[in-house]
Amino acid sequence: MKKLDTILFDLDGTLINTNDIIVRSFRATFTRHFPEVEVTDKDIYSFIGPTLEQTFSKYTKNPFIIQDMIDSYREFYVVFEIGNFEIYPNVYEVVKDLKEKGYNLGILTSKFKIAAWPSFTHYKLDDLFDSFTALEHVEHPKPHRNAVDTALSHFPNHKEVIMIGDNQGDILAGKNAGIYSAGVAWSFKGAHHLMEVNPDFMLADMKDIYRVLNLIEGDE
Repeated sequence: MKKLDTILFDLDGTLINTNDIIVRSFRATFTRHFPEVEVTDKDIYSFIGPTLEQTFSKYTKNPFIIQDMIDSYREFYVVFEIGNFEIYPNVYEVVKDLKEKGYNLGILTSKFKIAAWPSFTHYKLDDLFDSFTALEHVEHPKPHRNAVDTALSHFPNHKEVIMIGDNQGDILAGKNAGIYSAGVAWSFKGAHHLMEVNPDFMLADMKDIYRVLNLIEGDE
């Protein structure tokens, strides 16, 4: 039995490139609700990773306005999503191979399932993953360990685990849960941003996961 048997992946920005949709949706939302607020590219970069509620609560404490902004974001996201996402190179092939090798594979996203599901199923990743843990399934989102613990509840007999993602919250969630963590160098925020929280590993590309698995499993 291999030492590491379970791999948790973030979705957006890790397996599927939805960055342009996210940026456009945030800009449209602020134009609608806070047209006087100048939202810079740096601001938008910081929005990627946290939940929408966490992001919008920085601009207003009114729960009704926050919910209106969340609703607007989701409305714009659906409009901009059509034809504007793509799977990252080698993702499907590598995940399919990992599945055939017997690894437990799970998605752990900070998005609600209804928002994340279309791009996930478009590339038939739902045929390869054993579980899908979205925002509504957890009590506390990443970086809280509860998110990881909830995802791992689908694999009650798991042994060693790694969490792979494109945001600091993914790395920190793994650390807080006491499992391995890996960042992806193709992160919208850049590998240097992820290195600030000291992931155990950094993937140069999707195939680099084999190097990481070999290191963990003691084959190198």
